[in-house]
Amino acid sequence: MKPTTRRRLVALGSLAVCGAAVAVVLAGGSAGTTTSTERAGNAANERSGGGSGGESHRRWVSYRGPVPILEYHAIQPPVSSSSYPELFVPEADFEAQMSWLDKHGYQAVTLSEVQRAWGGAGELPPKPVVVSFDDGYLSQFVGAFPIMQRLHWPGVLDLKAAGSDLPDADAQKMIDAGWELASHTINHLDVTTLDSATLHHELADSKRTLESRFGVKIQNFCYPAGHYDQAAIDELRRDGYRGATTELPGLAERTDPFALARLEIELSDGLGGFLNKLRGATPQGPAPPSA
Repeated sequence: MKPTTRRRLVALGSLAVCGAAVAVVLAGGSAGTTTSTERAGNAANERSGGGSGGESHRRWVSYRGPVPILEYHAIQPPVSSSSYPELFVPEADFEAQMSWLDKHGYQAVTLSEVQRAWGGAGELPPKPVVVSFDDGYLSQFVGAFPIMQRLHWPGVLDLKAAGSDLPDADAQKMIDAGWELASHTINHLDVTTLDSATLHHELADSKRTLESRFGVKIQNFCYPAGHYDQAAIDELRRDGYRGATTELPGLAERTDPFALARLEIELSDGLGGFLNKLRGATPQGPAPPSA
């Protein structure tokens, strides 16, 4: 399922895609010689002074509690040939969901910013939320990126090192705007089915490839289809990752860094279902990985 250009959208259905606060607190890149990492850091520093709209003067604070991580795939209406229509969220729905968050005091941050706060070395806005996008679809740049830019919010791009239809130039613009880049393997394989050599290749080499291609440090990983086991966690630790996201429903907690829960947002949610998932989310207790 690969939204590429408007002409290629009909091919989506034949391609595989990964399946997709107690509420935490319910109630552009510079020119010159700076690196992508420096530009992302500058964007984070600007955000730490406040969010958008009425939240622009809210102070960031120390926080080590649970945080909602939203999970999105294609940001467009589903195509008739798709085998996974629920993985599509129309741009209008996405905009309504982000607007609700903004109007109710939420502010998007990167997963790395959350982890720094969890470790006591950083701060978060009063109502943090992480907005993650899996696989690397062109519609994430065309549909989601402008909306996030208007809010001055970063996202987290969980990118496959091979086979994505999101052009590198577009991904680079997202990174330069402060988005975090995370690995999603090379070939979008279920990591629980791999032998040790292939597992190392998919996890370690995807990290090296993305770091070399985009000039940023990769700290986090996203399990394809949310599947993971202890062998994958051990490999991620050896490869220098800091954490990994799953498809376990709930709020992410610092106590389980390699099994971070997310709230998968789907086609049928609209705004009402989105709010139900957010308001009903509770911290995800430790889930022992399968053998």
